[in-house]
Amino acid sequence: MVGLFLIQAIRFVYASLYARASSADLVQRAVDRAALEGVPGVVELTTVQNEIIALGALLLLPILALVIGRWRASLPFAVILVALGRSLAIQTPDVEVVAASLVIGAGLLYLALVIIRRPAFFPVMILVGLAGDQLIRVLGNTQDYTWQGGYQVALVGTVTIAMDILISLAAIVLILLSIGLWFVEQREARAEGYTPPPRGVLNMWGALALGGILFLELTVLALPNVAARWSGVEYTGVVPWMLAATLLPLVPEIREGARRFAGMFDGAWRGWLWLLLLGLLLVVGRRYDGIPAAVALALAQFVVGLTLWWLIQVGEPRRNLTGLTLPFAVVSFALLAAGEYFTYDYAYVRDLAPPYDQVDDFLRALRGMGLGLALVAALLTALPMILARRRIPWRGGRASYTFLTLLLVIAVSAGGAAAAAGSGVRRPVDPDCLRVATFNIHGGYSQFFDPNLERVARLIEQSGADVVLLQEVETGRLASFGVDQALWLARRLRMESVFFPQNEELQGLAVLSRIPVAGSQGLLLPSEGNQAAVLHVELAPERLVADPGAASLGGLHVYNAWLGFRLAERNGQPIPEGEQDQNRQMRMLLDWIATVHGPDWTDRILLGGTFNFGPDSPLYRFLRMDNLANPGIQDPFASLREEETMTVFLVNGTAARYDYLWTFNLPLIGMLIDHSPEAALASDHRPAIVAIARRDGVTCQP
Repeated sequence: MVGLFLIQAIRFVYASLYARASSADLVQRAVDRAALEGVPGVVELTTVQNEIIALGALLLLPILALVIGRWRASLPFAVILVALGRSLAIQTPDVEVVAASLVIGAGLLYLALVIIRRPAFFPVMILVGLAGDQLIRVLGNTQDYTWQGGYQVALVGTVTIAMDILISLAAIVLILLSIGLWFVEQREARAEGYTPPPRGVLNMWGALALGGILFLELTVLALPNVAARWSGVEYTGVVPWMLAATLLPLVPEIREGARRFAGMFDGAWRGWLWLLLLGLLLVVGRRYDGIPAAVALALAQFVVGLTLWWLIQVGEPRRNLTGLTLPFAVVSFALLAAGEYFTYDYAYVRDLAPPYDQVDDFLRALRGMGLGLALVAALLTALPMILARRRIPWRGGRASYTFLTLLLVIAVSAGGAAAAAGSGVRRPVDPDCLRVATFNIHGGYSQFFDPNLERVARLIEQSGADVVLLQEVETGRLASFGVDQALWLARRLRMESVFFPQNEELQGLAVLSRIPVAGSQGLLLPSEGNQAAVLHVELAPERLVADPGAASLGGLHVYNAWLGFRLAERNGQPIPEGEQDQNRQMRMLLDWIATVHGPDWTDRILLGGTFNFGPDSPLYRFLRMDNLANPGIQDPFASLREEETMTVFLVNGTAARYDYLWTFNLPLIGMLIDHSPEAALASDHRPAIVAIARRDGVTCQP
């Protein structure tokens, strides 16, 4: 349970501090800060600074193990701190980040004490915690609901229990268990012939390896949705294999087999071969698609799980500095996590003044380095095995243990597979008359970085949209709580989903549809700044109707695009019009559309997304022209007043129209930009919605 709470808290604190620091930065730039009172997500800079200071102090709690490591009550003491922090985080939202930081600090203290006093349970704590976190996320369609106090958990039939009550009960049970086991341990220690278990030590290399393992687990391997995106395999097919790979190292006979296998190699090369194997599996999982890639990632998870046994040295050292070395695991994880952040947000690094003017270039150079960081983490992971040439720590066990743990692995994997199965798609009420929306969901956050997925889902439901074009979608980043937003929204709304990545497979464009998806493909557009892309999805509405002329209609083609921002200057020099990213991206986008649909231009087309230019741009005027690149394309919102067409609202008080939905060969019924208060709380963008008829001759109500 402590392992589970620790893993959950690390994810929660990382994403929460990312969101709150981003919010504080926006608040500092707001024109009227008094008007922000009561707005969800608004945080003052001093609050974030205090939370970071508290986190830094609490991360030093493992050092207490130097003093209380031999104190028998130290384990229940650490458990009580973990339980109190976990309960306080969900009961008192105002201090949830500090309370979750207490869970991390106390969890690391408990981890240090377990390493010192019960080293055999160190891998068990980590692996069972990771498996528990995966199961909880599978039940929540990749979201961890255990941080939402008001969430109702179904028990039996219609009986439910609020999550805050459930977590509080779990904390109480955890405290009672720790105290009960403490009494049992005391009784055993007084028994005649009692022999204390051997002590464990975590040295510096083991701590660095633990940081690398936590990075690999929290960013890729312990998130089946990320493994699914990396490999291109369906989420439901990946879940049971990743769960099995997580728990299989707990089976004694598996470890005995690994011992025999490792014993075949010379000790000087054993660790390097292990590193080569892990690196190869990560490369195959990232660079290839399909079942081979998914199998490679499952094997990588299995390899990393087995490596946990190499991190601890067992014996009776004169000085046990585990409490002092464990914070270095935090340092290695934090550095890797910071690098992972800039692999996505490289384009938003601000220029720094000398003597730090090279730092910004280094941070921007992390673009596309996600796999590279994973390989660095793999090197750290393998360090203890590379350095330990004379020992193989894997040991077998009793046959009964093997049988019971195998049953556990099978039960958990089967349960995960059953929970991962989604519900069916809800088709349109009237397939002849459709609503299409485009919505930039801002990475799953509101304007001031309050988590917004449920608000987005409610807005889409209220709009009655049958097809939704989503931009700035994330599918498993640390900064977005590890949630696959495309998958979550699709299952929440009972729609089909298609996703195309712009950055590192986990950030990009998505299309949700109640209409059957006939095919899809994506295209990365030339970008010096943040990577731009377009997603083309072909829909088949005629499958839902009895239309004698369906064969001649073809598909309904949806293009969902995100273009880069217009830049005024580069290195202090103005950027000419012909060198703007937007111009090159728009030319490639229109050429791609013309290649697919020209020269006849009889297909039904919807072009939408976030284009990051206004109606005064030459690119907009070019689209409005009737030319060979885009003949007859219509802007349904062109007739509205300017203030009614604004789709993005900035904290400096300005608004602009950056989101569009153009139609071609589709009868228009109506249009709307949603400026409701609910939409204002969901994102810094507003949904644009059009109602269309499936084809000419179909009658629809406006």
